[in-house]
Amino acid sequence: MANAVKSVLLGTLFKKEFKNFPELDRKLISKFIKHIYDFGFENLEGANKSSDNVRWDDPYFIKKVRYAIDNHLWHYHIGIKQYDTAKPYGQRTSEFVLHYQLLNNGEEIRIVDYSSHPPFKLPSIAYLSIETE
Repeated sequence: MANAVKSVLLGTLFKKEFKNFPELDRKLISKFIKHIYDFGFENLEGANKSSDNVRWDDPYFIKKVRYAIDNHLWHYHIGIKQYDTAKPYGQRTSEFVLHYQLLNNGEEIRIVDYSSHPPFKLPSIAYLSIETE
């Protein structure tokens, strides 16, 4: 899947909030975007997972799984505050995840939210919108 990504967009609300993130967070998110453009999803340090991978004992399991599938949601462990280096490269988790939509057969990603995990929270529908130019 290397270099398959042709477009990385930012959701409207995420874009507005991004400028107020701490500098280190902005740098790590920008580094992720550059990596995606240069290498696709190959050799990412953090765990990158489909967001339909919901714990089976979650009381809203079915609702969350459907929402994640319907909206093509994924999340990437971005390394904020730090990676769990006890896990192997490519499977490292961190407190914060970057939520994105994987669209157009993997050619486009839309970064829509950023949140701590656990608990795992999917981005609200408001975060999935994007301004068209």
